[in-house]
Amino acid sequence: MSGLKRRVSEVNDLKTDGPNINKKALLEHIENDESEDRLALESEDNNNSNDDSEDDAEEEENKSTTTTTGSKGQSSGTAAQDIHIIRETAELFKSNIFKLQIDELLQQVKLKDSHILKVEKFLHMLHDLIHEVPEWEPKTIAEAESFFKGKVVRIPFVDPKPDPSSTNYKVDYKTPMISLVGSFALKAGIYQPHGSAIDVLLTMPEELFEKKDFLNFRCLHKRSVYLAYFTHHLNILFKRNKMDEFLQLEYSYFNNDTLLPILKISCKPQDSHISDYNFYKTKFSINLIIGFPYQIFDSKKLLPNRNCIRVASNEPNQSLPATPLYNFSILSSTTYETYLKYLHRAKKQTESFVQATTLGRLWLQQRGFSSKIAHSGTLGGFGTFEFAILMAALLNGGGNNGNKILLHGFSSYQLFKGVIKYLATMDLCNDGHLQFHSDNQSSSKYVEEGFQIPTLFDKTTKVNILSKMSVSSYEILKKSAQQTLTMLNDVVRDQFANVFLTNISRMDNFRYDICYDVVLPNGGKTKPEELTNSTFGPTERIKFITLENFLVNKIANVLKFALGDRIHFVDVELVGKRDTFPISKRKANSGTGNLLNFDLIRVKLLVNPSESEKLVTRGPKHSEEPTPEAVHFKNFWGSKSSLRRFKDGSITHCCVWSTSSTEPVISSIVNFALHKHLSEGTRILNDRTKQLQSFLPLPNLPASSKTSVLNLNSFYNLKRSFDDLYRIIFEMSLPLSVKSILPVGQAFRYTSLCHPVPFAYSNPDFFQEVVLEFETSPKWPDEITSLEKAKTAFLLKIDEQLQANHGDNYKSFFTRDESIPYNLDVILLNVLTPEGYGFKFRVLTERDEILYLRAISNAKKDLVPELEKTYMKFTSKYVASVRHARTLETLSHSIPFFSPVVRLFKRWLDAHLLLDHLNEELVELIALKPFVESSPYSVPGSVENGFLKVLKFLSQWNWKEEPLILDLVKPDEELESGSTDEDPKSTEKMNLGQFKGIQANFQNLRKTDPNGMHVQFFVASKIDPSGILYSSGIPLPIATRLTALSKVAVNLLQTHGFNKQTIDLLFTPALKDYDFVVHLKSPSPLKISSGILDSSEFKNLANDKLLNSFPSDTSSLSRKMDPTYQLVKYLNMKYKNSVIFFSHRYMAVNGGEKGDRNVITGLIKPFFKKPQKFRVNMDYNSKPIDEQTVELNRDAIFHEIAAFCSELLVKFDTD
Repeated sequence: MSGLKRRVSEVNDLKTDGPNINKKALLEHIENDESEDRLALESEDNNNSNDDSEDDAEEEENKSTTTTTGSKGQSSGTAAQDIHIIRETAELFKSNIFKLQIDELLQQVKLKDSHILKVEKFLHMLHDLIHEVPEWEPKTIAEAESFFKGKVVRIPFVDPKPDPSSTNYKVDYKTPMISLVGSFALKAGIYQPHGSAIDVLLTMPEELFEKKDFLNFRCLHKRSVYLAYFTHHLNILFKRNKMDEFLQLEYSYFNNDTLLPILKISCKPQDSHISDYNFYKTKFSINLIIGFPYQIFDSKKLLPNRNCIRVASNEPNQSLPATPLYNFSILSSTTYETYLKYLHRAKKQTESFVQATTLGRLWLQQRGFSSKIAHSGTLGGFGTFEFAILMAALLNGGGNNGNKILLHGFSSYQLFKGVIKYLATMDLCNDGHLQFHSDNQSSSKYVEEGFQIPTLFDKTTKVNILSKMSVSSYEILKKSAQQTLTMLNDVVRDQFANVFLTNISRMDNFRYDICYDVVLPNGGKTKPEELTNSTFGPTERIKFITLENFLVNKIANVLKFALGDRIHFVDVELVGKRDTFPISKRKANSGTGNLLNFDLIRVKLLVNPSESEKLVTRGPKHSEEPTPEAVHFKNFWGSKSSLRRFKDGSITHCCVWSTSSTEPVISSIVNFALHKHLSEGTRILNDRTKQLQSFLPLPNLPASSKTSVLNLNSFYNLKRSFDDLYRIIFEMSLPLSVKSILPVGQAFRYTSLCHPVPFAYSNPDFFQEVVLEFETSPKWPDEITSLEKAKTAFLLKIDEQLQANHGDNYKSFFTRDESIPYNLDVILLNVLTPEGYGFKFRVLTERDEILYLRAISNAKKDLVPELEKTYMKFTSKYVASVRHARTLETLSHSIPFFSPVVRLFKRWLDAHLLLDHLNEELVELIALKPFVESSPYSVPGSVENGFLKVLKFLSQWNWKEEPLILDLVKPDEELESGSTDEDPKSTEKMNLGQFKGIQANFQNLRKTDPNGMHVQFFVASKIDPSGILYSSGIPLPIATRLTALSKVAVNLLQTHGFNKQTIDLLFTPALKDYDFVVHLKSPSPLKISSGILDSSEFKNLANDKLLNSFPSDTSSLSRKMDPTYQLVKYLNMKYKNSVIFFSHRYMAVNGGEKGDRNVITGLIKPFFKKPQKFRVNMDYNSKPIDEQTVELNRDAIFHEIAAFCSELLVKFDTD
């Protein structure tokens, strides 16, 4: 029970324990594939399990110093008293664990040698076939098109398709130069469950090009004809060799670049055909990329700021816009081999280069990043290739003065962390860019000059490696790097799984706060002219190449300006986009007759919680002469823009928005902005948020339906009423002065399911608990029963003075409290305030804890466990509840969405009849997990995101083996750099000693209860290191059902999506799982008297029904309360040995339209479902089977329960 501390010497001993760690035990977490979101890392090759059993001594030394502590060369005998050395030791220990985990991870993802040999055999055969393709005489475009008429293969011309009548250049085919490029050539490939691609480069001969072929798509059209001719003959060769039976050819866009069609070779699903060249089991596919010769075009004319597509302009002096996407596509097609050589040099110089690249690949994949072009709606532009290029550049410089950021002797962990730190701390978009030389002629250098686009510029080839990145994808990448750097610098927790194993891109609703589906006026058949509020003319076409790219850029820019600091960033995805298509088609489409290559547009937002619900969008200040900013603001918002004077006297352009209880303000802004700047016919769909937030009960207060879910005014009203009562009690003349009045009720920490509503005494949470402390006195009785009577005397004195001085306004009465086992003398003073709120006071003295501990020490051995439970209940009710309430109240102010998320979570638990079995404090701490321990995600910025993350955590929490340790401090979301310097808040955070102490408590608990039969949930923090204050006493079936329900919920969402049907199912109880179900109906509806707005009625009628006073006789309060609570309480007392009972705690919320329905369900304990041998004094109702055995008399019990329910009973169902 007492606080646990860890001695300094014990922490220092962690270093000496390092070499004795069992590698298999440490890596058990990696090999466990229980989570669907973790990368499938199972090894398929058992022959290589012991290849790297011993590490090189030099590499071991490097990897042992992979943290930023700078402790290399320090003696292991450093004094344990130095606290800084303790921290360094902790980091070293963590890095050593990281090293073991990384070694195992790299071994698990290693490609099988048999797979490599299999695909290499096919590649050799493919090389020979390519040389068999006959050359072609020069043809015009018209002749080329006529050649392919009637053939299976079509020419994959890029848009715009060339006009044969006005095209003068010739196309032909000459044998290409063949080379292997990509990660397979670099020997950096890894096993991936979904398969990997091998890139084969076919470089077109120089004689096929003219000097100015880079203009107006000429070289691209030549490449399209070249690819079609090659595909045609390769298809013939495959048929001739009877390989068409297991091989399939299809066109694809390399990295989703529509300017770069390639030929993709893959194996058909396995059939009876057996061939030495069938590589289906390897899960490889082969990309045949048609490249241009190196330096075939003048690279300076293809710089990102140059125009290479000439179009007619209505204005003679108008300059044409730059064509960066077009220029990059052509220039990058000449550099494949150049960068392969560049990376190969880095690999030869740096022993751990390939391993670090593999770590980078896994990190990027788990976050959804790839080398695909981001301008067409993906988190693209930064994949394994870009990661490797950046790492190679940093090995050759990267600092402001060309100083090296990475060293060749670094381990894979150091290289990986160095690249992550560079991405997290250096701005490669707005403030500067990185220059490097792929020929290694000069060192890489960071230049403090930003181009407002992500820039990693190669001075040799004039290629910007990050050209495929959009600003949005770069912002998300940088944010991900910052979060990862924080995890890597965490010396308390093991973050390996969060960095490398957890797939956070699996489901958008877990990663992003709000998602919108944008449907264009005519879906995929929408024409550019149908976008009435947006123009896609010739200049936009040459800049963005496709309408898809234009729409992604337009939507991202519009929403960034419209939402401003309400969001951290926006991601736009084209749902249904296809990057492969048959060789019989010219280009990819998402459906028949579609002009666009997608079905709908999904907008995904990461919200800034502190700004998201503000009502005013402020623009520039008003001035007599309109500024460019003011003109842009007015043009952007149109009729929504207005002038307003603010408290500081300034007159500002602004937009005012309205709030809603079911939709965030952001939804209104997104709707307005996209309708205005895309098309009025655009549909923005987000029924998910509206439906989920509708499950939060609305208070029956004026304008509650137009109040944001973040609005806490009803809680503040209750607090003001309490403050008035607080002052009255403090001013009373009592035998002992009041020392403190400590509110501990749910409403004081903003977590009650129902909002506090005046006079709504049917609400189970109407009376809020308060702990009253008096000044110390030696005259308190020295026996628990007498002490409780003395406390009651003080409460009687308070009641007497309250009635004497304020009897006209305040009403009060006494009730007995049975929350402390074996102590039935606890009396509570219940006070009703004139504002319509209720409070119940309990008294705490300095003698209570002493007397409880004395009772434990003097008790017989067999009574000690029960008395310890009693003491624990006392502690949680009187002492820990105060700390808990203070902590959560503080956190609720700094984490706006915690209150609605925990309220929705309670609604979900009560819908499934579990809330009555769980302490409110335990539920709140579980709901707090995604807010204070959010890694690897961001802190939730919406109700739906927070709720889904709570379910996800519960579905993955193995509470038998893992404690939940919470650091109850405000989450740090303002990280802009990787600095680990101490800040004022860091002293509040949990340190390693405290964390290890809590872990020791959990291990001691599991030694006595290894299967969690008695205590399942261990939820600890600095204010409760024991971890069991709120979780003891929960039956095992309750814990297992909570885990099972959350797993079913998450699986449902991942399988069937997050939509109206699945949301309804989330809150539908599975009553068929119980042995019996009793349907009840209350004689009087409780919804209105519980202060809940009835959505089926007119609001003025609902307000008329709301009570506006308390009954004159306080004993009649119970007539408007849920009778189910007392009924279940009695049934538990009578049948607690054989049946576990369940019911809804909040009848007004889950009891139908009027709030008058409830159910009581039961599970018969497994022991009583089997026949038992008869014995005297059996403690359950039984009936004989034969002379010696009996069984539970289910029928008699069911009839008794039905009789107890009397007139409340509607229906009794049994299995």
